[in-house]
Amino acid sequence: MLLQALGIVLLVPALLACLYHVLLALCGLRTGARTGQDETGGVHRFALVIPAHNEEAAIAGTLRSCAELDYPADQFKVYVIADNCSDNTAAVVRAHGFTCLERRDEARRGKGAALEWAFARVLSEGADAVVVLDADCTLDRHALRVFDRYLCAGHRVLQACNVASNPDATMTSYVAGVANHIENHLFYAPKSRLGLAVLLRGTGMVFTREVLQRHPWDARSVVEDAEYTVRLYRAGLSVQFVAEACVRSPFAARGQQLAVQRTRWVHGGFSFGRTHGLGLMMEGLKTGRWPLLDLGWTLWVTARSVVLLHMLLTLAVAGLCVGLVPGPLSAALLVLAAGLPLGHGLILGLGVIGLGLSGRRLALLAGSPVVIARMLGIAAAALWASHPARWERTPR
Repeated sequence: MLLQALGIVLLVPALLACLYHVLLALCGLRTGARTGQDETGGVHRFALVIPAHNEEAAIAGTLRSCAELDYPADQFKVYVIADNCSDNTAAVVRAHGFTCLERRDEARRGKGAALEWAFARVLSEGADAVVVLDADCTLDRHALRVFDRYLCAGHRVLQACNVASNPDATMTSYVAGVANHIENHLFYAPKSRLGLAVLLRGTGMVFTREVLQRHPWDARSVVEDAEYTVRLYRAGLSVQFVAEACVRSPFAARGQQLAVQRTRWVHGGFSFGRTHGLGLMMEGLKTGRWPLLDLGWTLWVTARSVVLLHMLLTLAVAGLCVGLVPGPLSAALLVLAAGLPLGHGLILGLGVIGLGLSGRRLALLAGSPVVIARMLGIAAAALWASHPARWERTPR
């Protein structure tokens, strides 16, 4: 009976997570991006803020992308934060004609501290809204016009679509590209459409001047974007996902990159979700603020590797129940647990089709189980680790 009770305890959240993802994915099939034919002429003045630590090799592409934006040139300004740099990042930025804010503070390192330091300086120059970009990404030419339209419609916090620029490079980057397509179009896009919680994702974030003045950025943890998201929702604000404006970044293509990146994400995200997820859900139930309830649940289910590990554990316990405690209850547990891979497989199939098929991608898809197994192993190791999550730069 104790084994069956454990099976039930594991099965309920596993089923809820699977159903949540499947229903959102089906809603996502009906969510189409707008064509952008009603873009504005440039009402808001944007500040594009790019934190950079020793990015001289990658930042030139990002700066060229900013220079080519289809938006009135006098209505946006680019600021690069050369944060504790020991290379020529600042010289590269100035050679492209953009403003470089050099910061030296060994005691307060990292992206969160750099953004907090820069926002006050940027807002003092009159920007209506701030766009945060990573130093190795490119922004769609029409993105600022799309952001302008959303801000004119009354939205105050936006999250652009974060897209893999290198899905065909390796099996690792292909799996990451499929997973990211699922997250963009089959998770966050339908959530935003339904008025559910959307997490900020570090790059492609847009904040109005009013938001940053009333809620200064002071998030400095490994998951500073999720930390700030929680602050905003507790203050009654929401994040609007913008599917029709993309930020394109190279995703992990090698095993070492994958290990560093996934370890940071899984350990940091799981720790943050464990600390804040249940509290947010209870707060949402007590106050009737359903976005808080959904935000707390979202913190738990966005780590797909953890969700899949939970699924495998549920399957294993259900199988043990059938073997050790045979009967109708054990059989029902196994049948329901066996349905979990079907649900997640459906979502994976939709992601593969949505990203697009080609001969190259079919070959990469054939080897993807190896990468997925490696990702699950990294996630398991990250969850097992007792040390707190800390920021470690992904190898270039």
